[in-house]
Amino acid sequence: MNPMTEETPKHEAVKRHASRVQWACGLCFALLFLMGVSGVASVTLLHDDPTFTSNIGGIEGATLKTVIALRGVIELLHEWGGYFAIVLAGWAGTEVFNFSRRLRKSDRGEWRGTGRWMGPVGVFGGIVIIGSLIALLASGVAAKAYVDHIGAHHSDELSGIDRSGALTSRGEAMDEFPKHDLAEMHVRELNYALALGAILLVLAANSTRGISLALKKEAKGDIAQK
Repeated sequence: MNPMTEETPKHEAVKRHASRVQWACGLCFALLFLMGVSGVASVTLLHDDPTFTSNIGGIEGATLKTVIALRGVIELLHEWGGYFAIVLAGWAGTEVFNFSRRLRKSDRGEWRGTGRWMGPVGVFGGIVIIGSLIALLASGVAAKAYVDHIGAHHSDELSGIDRSGALTSRGEAMDEFPKHDLAEMHVRELNYALALGAILLVLAANSTRGISLALKKEAKGDIAQK
C-alpha cells in the first residue's frame, strides 16, 4: 500500500482542525477589536449634546456625527459583546488545546514541538480573556455609575461648554466617588489583559496557519509528481 494514501486522510483531518482553530481565534479577535472600538466610541457619545455638536466641524465633526448615528450598534456591542466574547474565547481556547494534542501525537518532530507550547499558550490566552471579560462586566457597573456621577455634577463640562476647569473638577469628583478605582480598571488595566490574551490566541492561530500552508504545499508537490 502506498504510504502517501495512508497519510492523506490524517493530513486532511489536521487541515480541517486547523481551519476550526483559525476561525475560532479569528472571530474572537475580531469581536474583541470591535468591542475596543465601541468602548472608545461610547466615550465620544458622552458629547452627544446639540450645544457641543453644533460648534464642531471638519473631520472631528464628521467623526462625531458618524459615531452618534451608529449609537445603536455601538451600545449593542458595548453592552452584549462581552457575553459573546466569553463564549468565543472558550471555544478558541478549547480548539487550540485539542489541536495541540493532535500535534503532539504526530509522527513529525516539528509538529510535536509546536503542540507542546501551543496548548498551554492557547488555554492561558483563553483564560486571560474570559477572566478579563468577567471583570470588565463587573467593573462596567461601577464605570457607568461613575459616568452618571460625573454627568450629574458636571453636565456642562461633559458637553464641552466649559473646558477650562474640567480636569480639576473631574479629578475632584473622581476622589469623591467611592468606586473610581474600578472605573479606572474598566478603561485601562483590564483592557491590557484582554490585549495580552488576544495576542496569545493570534500567536497560536498563526502557527496553525503555518501548518495548514505547509500541508497544502506538500499536497501540490504530490500532485505535480504524479
